[in-house]
Amino acid sequence: MSVVALTAAEYEAAIPGLAALLVDAVDGGAAVNFLAGVTVEQTAAWWRDRLDQVRDGTITAFVVRDADEPARVLGSTILIRSRNPNSPHRAEIGKVLVHRSARRRGLGRALMTAAEDHARAEGRWLLILDTHAGSDAEAMYHALGWQAFGVVPNHAMLVDGTLSPTTYFWKDLR
Repeated sequence: MSVVALTAAEYEAAIPGLAALLVDAVDGGAAVNFLAGVTVEQTAAWWRDRLDQVRDGTITAFVVRDADEPARVLGSTILIRSRNPNSPHRAEIGKVLVHRSARRRGLGRALMTAAEDHARAEGRWLLILDTHAGSDAEAMYHALGWQAFGVVPNHAMLVDGTLSPTTYFWKDLR
């Protein structure tokens, strides 16, 4: 298992695998922007909408691929750099996803470590992220040393349309 930061061309080629990964996450109940019944076409469009930001360096996508089936993406995360003049030290983590068939093997931790290491190497030492409150992801972020700084009630819907709270986290990499 290895985490790879994708070039823009690699990212574009990986969109079908990323789309399938996102559908798997939603089908598994993850509250990651979509509701039950989302299609691969809809999730592919979400990933495609970020292609220009990957090309211009605002976003770096990280993936773990299936060794036996390289087109299959088993995990992902994205590092979204702040482009504001007053925050060149800051970035956001998003779309930390691990395929249900590959969970409990350290892929989430490996993806987070790769994104944090990449950010630190660029001088981006303050990271933020958010996740569904009470989720397995929330527990993982706590275990990785992230600090919760607030919970917003009724922030987003679960896959079934039920409103749910979101927990916001930060981490100082210095």
